[in-house]
Amino acid sequence: MTSWERSRFIPWTRLNDVSVPEYEHAKEQVYRSLNRDAIKEKDNLSINIVKEGNNLLQVNGTQASNIAGVNSSSTRNDVVYSTPDLVRSLAFGASIGSITGAVFGFMDGMRSAGESKILKNASNMAKGKYLMQGTTRAGATFGVFFAGFHGLKYGIRVAADPGAIWEMVGAGVLSLGALTMKPAMRVNIPYAGMLIGMDAFSYYMRVTE
Repeated sequence: MTSWERSRFIPWTRLNDVSVPEYEHAKEQVYRSLNRDAIKEKDNLSINIVKEGNNLLQVNGTQASNIAGVNSSSTRNDVVYSTPDLVRSLAFGASIGSITGAVFGFMDGMRSAGESKILKNASNMAKGKYLMQGTTRAGATFGVFFAGFHGLKYGIRVAADPGAIWEMVGAGVLSLGALTMKPAMRVNIPYAGMLIGMDAFSYYMRVTE
């Protein structure tokens, strides 16, 4: 049998294993060897696929745990309490509240002075004293109120950090609820609501810039 005829059945790399006198026997041995090599290669390929799959599962599991850790850490409150920040919040609320409250008190005093028959007949010094007392009292009241409002906002931010809107809602409910405790302070609720509305509008303007 020629080399060309043998090459039709046997790979070129195994031609040297086949001799002419014992071709059929040698061919069977080569075929069996090739089958064993093919089975072994297939088994190795399956093992490699399983290993790659396990490695991929481990990588995905690690990535999922990392993502879960990042998500859990991002949901945790990262606002740390700071006394200077609290003081700044209180000072800001007290200054804005006292200035706005003084304006409200002066406007109410002017309106009351124009409507009261007693004040109409009073001297200018008496009218001025009345206006000063009303302005000072309203400034102090709203200064304390708005300082408490901003202090509550900061406390809610440190405790839960639900977002600026929920901070204003929670602090507004608590601070307005405090005004309702005393009947004499309930007349200030509309002006207090205006202060909270101004704060919310200021936040809206900052966000939409």
